[in-house]
Amino acid sequence: MADISGLQPGNLVMGPARLYIYRFAFDPTLSYEPALTDINLAPAASAWYDTGITLGGTNVNIAPTWTPLTGDQLVDKLGARLTDRDIKATANFAEMTRTNLAYAWNMTAGPTGANYAVSDLNAGQTANRAPYRTLLVDGLGPDVTDGSRSLKRRAILRKALPSGDTALNWEKANQQALKAEFQAFFVSESISPIRVIDEVGP
Repeated sequence: MADISGLQPGNLVMGPARLYIYRFAFDPTLSYEPALTDINLAPAASAWYDTGITLGGTNVNIAPTWTPLTGDQLVDKLGARLTDRDIKATANFAEMTRTNLAYAWNMTAGPTGANYAVSDLNAGQTANRAPYRTLLVDGLGPDVTDGSRSLKRRAILRKALPSGDTALNWEKANQQALKAEFQAFFVSESISPIRVIDEVGP
């Protein structure tokens, strides 16, 4: 009989995450990040916008590019150096609010009236200077050792911009969802562009 003592079903993870966006422009001091001990608390609504219901999951993707070191005298790769790293978060916003559209498309509020509200794409000479945003993804991690409860896993993309193709799409028999993609960028030599925080159980 095979020894299955090394298998840990509690390490399997399934379930949706909540995606929050910091309401204000990126601050390199990171003073607005929830304390590490607050992983079980939802971030403060006054500072973090909850994007709401999503369709198809929320994903954080990292794609590294390793450039090989080679030599004329050898057929094998001698090593590699990391020469590029692409970090993105993606989600499909199912709640088709103006705020979600504004974050996904980098729009600003325009005129409002008794029965209308306008959102505009940034234009003009400063359109190339979009505000960086901070994203916070709250999901589940592995269970505690005895399987009695699931632990939290939080990922923070500290400095990001909306990127990728996205569209408003009206169809007769399909629910609309707004694809949102955010590209993470360098913060500093001492600050990681992404932080993953795991709740630790007994």
